[in-house]
Formats: sequence, structure tokens, C-alpha cells
Amino acid sequence: MKSNDAISLYVSAVMPDGEVVYVGRLLSRNLHSSDRKEGFFKYDEGYLRRQDAYPLDPIHLPLGPGIFEARRGETGVHGVFDDSLPDAWGRTILAKRAGLDKSRLTSARLLAALKGSGLGCLLYAEKYPAKVRCVDQSIDFKRISAAIGEAGVLEANIDTGNKELKHILACGSSAGGARPKVLVRMEDHLWLAKFSSIRDIGPALFVSLEQAGMLLAQEAGLKIPELKRVTVENREILLVKRFDVTTAGGRNAIVSMRTLTGEEDPYLVSYADVAGVIRRISDRPDVDLESLFRWMLVNVLLQNTDDHLQNFSMLHTDSGWMLSPAYDITPNIYQESHILQINGKDGMFTREDIVSEGRRFGLSPQKCRRLLLEVYAKLAGWEDVFEQCGVPGQHTQTLRESIKQKRKLVLTT
Repeated sequence: MKSNDAISLYVSAVMPDGEVVYVGRLLSRNLHSSDRKEGFFKYDEGYLRRQDAYPLDPIHLPLGPGIFEARRGETGVHGVFDDSLPDAWGRTILAKRAGLDKSRLTSARLLAALKGSGLGCLLYAEKYPAKVRCVDQSIDFKRISAAIGEAGVLEANIDTGNKELKHILACGSSAGGARPKVLVRMEDHLWLAKFSSIRDIGPALFVSLEQAGMLLAQEAGLKIPELKRVTVENREILLVKRFDVTTAGGRNAIVSMRTLTGEEDPYLVSYADVAGVIRRISDRPDVDLESLFRWMLVNVLLQNTDDHLQNFSMLHTDSGWMLSPAYDITPNIYQESHILQINGKDGMFTREDIVSEGRRFGLSPQKCRRLLLEVYAKLAGWEDVFEQCGVPGQHTQTLRESIKQKRKLVLTT
């Protein structure tokens, strides 16, 4: 079913072993409405009978018969399907590739435009998916220089045809986030290649900041994806290995905390709300709750204030649901206020705030204080890591007083 006001899509999933399985059907209608779009999803009976069936969203789309309504009037699709779509950067590329003008950039139309690509394991088709396959939306790493050049053209809003943007259109719509990035193949693996924007104040600033933030997070006890820093024609690139891709070439499902919490306003959510999702669906809650607490501490002590709900996810593997590896940890040189709340606050966090929030996780005060001191000590050498990663001295200086204050506050009652 397709009309100007409704779209029906067949949803399939790439399983961990690479098999593509039909999962169910999605209907989105009232697409012309700005805030009263409607969405409905129904699991396929054949999928429900499979031994390896799992819920696409264990909270809002549990396995079972019946029709699930999406209560998201602005998008008209359930959150887990919106998770398949990229943010600003990737949507720009997707819309250009599909020839969609701004008046038609609804979530349902963008899902239809993915044509077998997108974030995560889900695939979408407007016809019954007898031959649906996962489309390789990556380019060989050897062609990344051309893709970076095309990204600059696109960012500068230079009027050009799709043929002149063939590399970036081929690999840019399956990468999330607001900053330029492309999906590349290297050493038989898929990597997100992140590079500078033409609007950045320095040619490698954000690459250096993210590399430093991620390495420090690892030092603090967090699991992170494999990273590589490379230089191509004097351009610095950070490669982040896709953690949802299995060794068999299949996919593990990944669902954002924005979807799982059901919250549309990120400023009304706390780290404890994220912990509540973990307690509810994780198959290893003790491990994941401690990891989330460490993640929270890293974000506070490194001023990674872009801690919105899409930067936290649950991953489904053969072992069940678990917190994903940490990602997008980038110290923020512009913004000191956090998005997720800690003890009802968005900044100036004390030890009491940290411990109080941890208790809402279900952690004991003693464990909260122990983890706080451990992470605090692990991040003591942050300036050395910044220097090793090439963060310019003036930007380290910009963060120094702020981070120094945060480190002092978290040891204060």
C-alpha cells in the first residue's frame, strides 16, 4: 500500500548468521500531518514461530500477535524503526539520493528510501520481501579521499548532480550522527570513518577529541569498539569498527535508549531512567549497571555533555540483551551542561549527586564511592592522552579549568 498519505512497508531482519528473515509489516498514515501521523506494526506469524525470534523492541514491541500502535504523532513510526534512520548528515544524503524534497521527509518515506540499507539489522521494502537482501552501503577504504571531497561539496550546498557525489551517496546514508562520516570496508571489516567538517574550527580537532575521549573511557573500564587513526592526503580520519556486525557477516540488533525509554524530550530524562531500562531487559543487569555508572562518570569528568539518549543503546546477541559498547565520547569544548540529569541536575555534580544517582541504579553507596574513586584515578592523566591524540594546546587549555572544577566537585559532599 502506498499513497501520498500512507506507506506500508515489509520489515525484515538480518540475523546474526546473515540470514534475512521477514519479521512483520509496518503501516504509516496521515503523512501530511505535522504532529498527528499514525503508525502500526504487526509481527509475521512465521517469525513468531521461529526458535530464534526476538522482539525488535522488548518494551514496546514484545513478541506476540496483534497490532502495535505507535504513539509518536510527529514521526508516524515506532521508535525502533526510526533508529534505522541516520540523523541530520545521513538524512541529507538519503534525501538527495532518493530525490525527496523537504516536504516529503517523513520517517516512513525515508525508511522506504533506504532500500535494504540503514543503521542496524532491519531492512524495509514496499513489496513482499521474497528476495530482500542486505545492501552493502560501504565503499572500499581506498576511495575515501573521493568521498571526503564530495562531503565538502554537499556541506557547502554546491549545486551538483548525483553522479558527482557517487561515493558519498553510496556510503553516507548508513552512518548515524550529525557530523560527516562514511561507512568503509577495510581488512574485511566495516568501519565508520569520521572526519572533519568544513565548518570545524580546526582540521582534526573533533577527530582528536573523540579519539582521546574513547581511549580514556577504555582506561576507565568501559568496553569500546576497536579504533584506528589514519591520515589520508593530510586529512585525519578516525575509524570506528561496527560493533553490531557479527563474524559471520550478519547483524546483532541494536535499539537506542531513546526508543526504549519512550521519551521524546531528552532533557526530562536521567541516567537512572536509562538504568531502569537495563534492570528491565538486560540479561546481565549487574554488569551493565556498573558499566553505565562508569559511563556516566566518564561523561562528567571529561565534559562529554552530548549525552543524549541516542548515544546509549542495548545490543541483542546470542547471549540476549546487553548494554552496547560505549561510543561517541567526545569532550565538549563549547557546552558544560549535560542533557541527561544526575540527581535532578544538569551540571555542577557533587559526590552526593553521583552516589544518589547510583543508588537509583540499584548500586550500594559503598560501590558508588569505590567506582567514583577508581574512575577518578584512571582519568587523572587526561591531558597526556589529549596531547598524544593531537588535541591542540589551546583547546586543552579551554577544558582544563572546567575539568579541574568537575574533578574537585565530585569529591565534595
